[in-house]
Amino acid sequence: MKKIVSLSLLLFAPFLSANSITFSSPQQPSVTLKLEELQSLPTTSYTTDLPWIQQSSEFLGVKLSTLLTHVYGSIPEQVDIGSLNNYHSTLSRKDIVRYQPILAYQQDHHYIKVRNKGPYWVIYPLSQYPELDHNEYHAQMVWQVNEMKIKQK
Repeated sequence: MKKIVSLSLLLFAPFLSANSITFSSPQQPSVTLKLEELQSLPTTSYTTDLPWIQQSSEFLGVKLSTLLTHVYGSIPEQVDIGSLNNYHSTLSRKDIVRYQPILAYQQDHHYIKVRNKGPYWVIYPLSQYPELDHNEYHAQMVWQVNEMKIKQK
């Protein structure tokens, strides 16, 4: 019985921690935030088209600029965003400030499930900035986000 419980915990561990994000930096200890803490920050919504969905959707979340300033005290020059499947992408401060992507946790008024690219998804407002609708920015829209790290140059 103990083996079954242990095996079950190992199999489901990624999903148990799926609603939290770990932030790390060489200069300070790691910080983990849960959904409730993200929801306490000011929210932004974007209605936008994305290449992975068939029609416009409304996304609700926290601007990365707000979130990173909350965690790190400022927006880093570069931040590495990682996902549950170990995909990583780097976003620059310049793009974060200029285009104000959000870390979305709701799509069309529903919390985003892991199977639907959740629980957290980096969203650029592509409908507002059509010049971003290409592979370079698509690659930065990480889904199933579970970590952010300050990237050293």
